[in-house]
Amino acid sequence: MATKKLSDRIIEATPGIDALAAALHKAYEPLLGQDGPKAVKDALYGVWLGHPLHPAVVTMPIGFWTTTMLLDLMGEEKVADLSLKLGTVSALAAAASGAAQWQDTYNLEKPRRLGALHAALNITATTLYGASWVARARGSRGVGVALSTTAFGMANFSAWMGGDLSYDLGIGVNRTAFEQPPTEWTDVVADADLPDGKLTRVEAEGTAIVLLRQGSEIRAISAVCTHLGGPLDEGEIEGDAVVCPWHKSVFSLTDGKVIHGPATSPEPAYETRVQGGQVQVRAVA
Repeated sequence: MATKKLSDRIIEATPGIDALAAALHKAYEPLLGQDGPKAVKDALYGVWLGHPLHPAVVTMPIGFWTTTMLLDLMGEEKVADLSLKLGTVSALAAAASGAAQWQDTYNLEKPRRLGALHAALNITATTLYGASWVARARGSRGVGVALSTTAFGMANFSAWMGGDLSYDLGIGVNRTAFEQPPTEWTDVVADADLPDGKLTRVEAEGTAIVLLRQGSEIRAISAVCTHLGGPLDEGEIEGDAVVCPWHKSVFSLTDGKVIHGPATSPEPAYETRVQGGQVQVRAVA
């Protein structure tokens, strides 16, 4: 019998995990759902960064809170308190970016459940740090240190869960990372068989590519959404861009650039030409 992962056992042992996930999803939906403001979501996804924002900002609260614990041990009270405050404030940015990333994985059972538990632990840890902030300010230093030490353990356990979400379940991972696009001109479809104005899926040496002919111009990018692997050939055309049918990421068909998230990694783009009655592609160098 296969041994279950620790995260799976924790999820199974946590009562009400689906109700918790549903409550979080409902709370986030007005701002982070597919009909939410794109500018806010793109900022939280990390579209402007070209990289998921969440893993870039979570190091701040963890770093500050680790510093707090060490400074508490050294008796450096003022600096420890300052570090705790900075960590607690920066945790809000980490929470917002994490919520945005999780919201679009709601239809995936394991990420939904593990992400909900990850969020609940982070919220609890941040609340405990806030309580520690208050206790320290009121002169109850022993209580404050006890609260922050408990929160530190909880935050680190939650961070381990976040690693499981990324490294085991692939959340935030570029789904085209291991594609091996052709570097030489490769036939993919007869020129006469490529319709105008319609997304068309082809393969080049085992790599799925979506083509769009618009008049005399043929554009080509990977057919796999970098966010969660959605089929871009089943998406919608918006000018010279394609909208993923799964979570509404928008990519330029000219160069693969991300126009709107939740995707943050650009699509691999291809050069195209017609040679000998065949449409040919090769990866952009």
